Amino acid sequence: MKEKKLIAFDMFNTWVSAPTWPNPYKGIFSQLWIEWQLYKNLAYIVQTTDADIVEILQKNKAAKISDALLSKFNSDIDAQLSSLSLYDDFLPTIDILRKKWYKTAVVSNLSKPYSYPLTNLVSKDMFDYKILSYEVGLQKPDRKIFDHLKNISWYRSDEIVMVGDSLKSDVQWAKNADIQPVHIDRSSNSLVYHSNYITISTLLELSDVLKKHY
Repeated sequence: MKEKKLIAFDMFNTWVSAPTWPNPYKGIFSQLWIEWQLYKNLAYIVQTTDADIVEILQKNKAAKISDALLSKFNSDIDAQLSSLSLYDDFLPTIDILRKKWYKTAVVSNLSKPYSYPLTNLVSKDMFDYKILSYEVGLQKPDRKIFDHLKNISWYRSDEIVMVGDSLKSDVQWAKNADIQPVHIDRSSNSLVYHSNYITISTLLELSDVLKKHY
């Protein structure tokens, strides 16, 4: 067997199935008539801090949120979280990786409420390392997130494989950080070989891809 590796997974649309729904944060920002530059700043802040929405709006001198709007926001978040589920191929894939002595990590851009799958859908020891944007104050594709992963795991860049659904924040980020990327596209019917990454259609293909190509 080749040298052991660390397999890093994105979360949503990689191993967590998330139905398409309106973004509650965007809903609040639009209803408060927040101007574009502040809107962009707030969109970044909600994923790089563990503060709640009221604190974030207050600290950034945005309009005060009404009780009714806050109640709707919280209800929308709860509805979204209750709709989340694991893809059927995730747990079998983790089982295969563990039997082959791979370490695993989750690396995801998300606001604090959306860490829900890690506390409600999987066991606490599902991943050896967790790097969540709201905890580390960084977002993919910032290379510093990779540096943080490398520092806490002691794996070299050539020993890490990043698996995710986004060509920008997963595949391109991995390449920029000299990590080996695997793209998952569940609408694909087969493996697709690109010049510098591989697209899989199910996580169950990951083990063979790792064995043959990484």
